[in-house]
Amino acid sequence: MTCRLNTLFWRTGDRGKAEMASKRKRLGKLKPLYTFFLNPYERERFTRCPQCRGITRIRKFPFAIHVDPAQMVQLNMSGPFCPVCELIILHQNVVEDLLTRLFSSFNPDMIGNNYFIIGTVERAHWKKSSKQGGTVQEAFDNLHDFKKHVSFEVQRGWFPIDSE
Repeated sequence: MTCRLNTLFWRTGDRGKAEMASKRKRLGKLKPLYTFFLNPYERERFTRCPQCRGITRIRKFPFAIHVDPAQMVQLNMSGPFCPVCELIILHQNVVEDLLTRLFSSFNPDMIGNNYFIIGTVERAHWKKSSKQGGTVQEAFDNLHDFKKHVSFEVQRGWFPIDSE
C-alpha cells in the first residue's frame, strides 16, 4: 500500500448554528453573506477549501472590524475564498499585522487589544468612506454580517492514497 503525508481539516465548531442564528442580533442592516474562518495556523495557507476540498481563489473584500474597547475599522484585505461554500478565510497573523501597522501610526494604545471581524462592507461604501470618511451608523447600514463563524482543527499524518 502506498501512503503519503497529508493534511486533514476537521470542523471543530460553528459559532452561529441555525437555531442560534435566528436569535442572534445582527449588527448590519444588509442580508448576511458568507461563512467566515479566521485561520490561526501560520503554516496552512488553504489552497483547498477545508469544507469541500475545492480549490480556493484569492479574493479581496472590505471587512468591518471591531477593536476593543470601542473602535470600528474597515480594512480591504485579501484571502482564500471558496466560491462553492462561500467560505472566506483570513489569516490571523496577517490581520494582526495590518491592525498593528494601522494603530501604531495614530493610536498605539490599541495595539494588542481584542478584535472581532464582524462582516463585509459594501465596496461602494468602503471606497466612499476611505476617501471622505463616514459615520459608524453609515457603516452598519452598509454591513453584511457573516452567516456563521467556523473553526477547523489541523490533523497531520500519513494516510493511504485513494486507489481509484
